[in-house]
Amino acid sequence: MNGSLWKQLPSDPDLEGDLGYEIDEWDVIRAKKNGTGRLMFLPKDEELLRDDAFILAGSNSVCNVEDRV
Repeated sequence: MNGSLWKQLPSDPDLEGDLGYEIDEWDVIRAKKNGTGRLMFLPKDEELLRDDAFILAGSNSVCNVEDRV
């Protein structure tokens, strides 16, 4: 999206309507081993999971964006 179009968006855009994102639901599995936390994100849509759609992350690498605003 170029700069002029970006400026025309509302300050709180609708993720799907304004930005074209498709919202998916994901499950979060928390695991801890030797004091180190890990998170595994799995899509609830089984088709995506079959396509190897998942995320593994250290717990220090993930934050709630609502806490950052």
